[in-house]
Amino acid sequence: MMKTTLILIFTILFFTSCNEVVEYEQSLSDEELYPNYVKAIKNESTFQNFLVVKVKNLNNGEIREYCTKGNFLKGALHRELNLGYSKDGIIKVYKTAIENKERYFEFKNDSAIWNISAFDKYSMKELSEFENQIGIDSLIYRIENGKDWGITISNDKEMKMVAHSLFNKGILTGENSCFGGMLTLDKSE
Repeated sequence: MMKTTLILIFTILFFTSCNEVVEYEQSLSDEELYPNYVKAIKNESTFQNFLVVKVKNLNNGEIREYCTKGNFLKGALHRELNLGYSKDGIIKVYKTAIENKERYFEFKNDSAIWNISAFDKYSMKELSEFENQIGIDSLIYRIENGKDWGITISNDKEMKMVAHSLFNKGILTGENSCFGGMLTLDKSE
């Protein structure tokens, strides 16, 4: 039911703006995405930003992108580096995250990997198919042209796929961790 509702909403968004659809690049460079990544890392509020990182699982050699919140990435680094939450541990994790301009990490610790991937149960092929299904370029067009946008998505997988797609196109989104469920544009400067 929720999937049908989500598809209907995106279909409506697509048809309301399809006469001005622009094809967007597949994804932006690491350099172009880095400012949004840093903003997500620095964010300490209950409104957490989504970011996308590339992770190599050292246990099986798999390398893939994950969409997660900035605080979840920092938590994964705490686990992987075996650092507590002392002032020194927090500073080391923060610096490790911020200094990683390529957004590439290698994790061996299963709990670190789980920390960023617990709700990320989709493949890159599924993500691509989802982008086509919802008309991601039309959604981006609406956002970039000042159309107000926010959507309640109770399915974590679908929320992460939308956030993942938008992040890779240079659009920072987030979710209020206190209330949850509403994927919203980050309009703060």
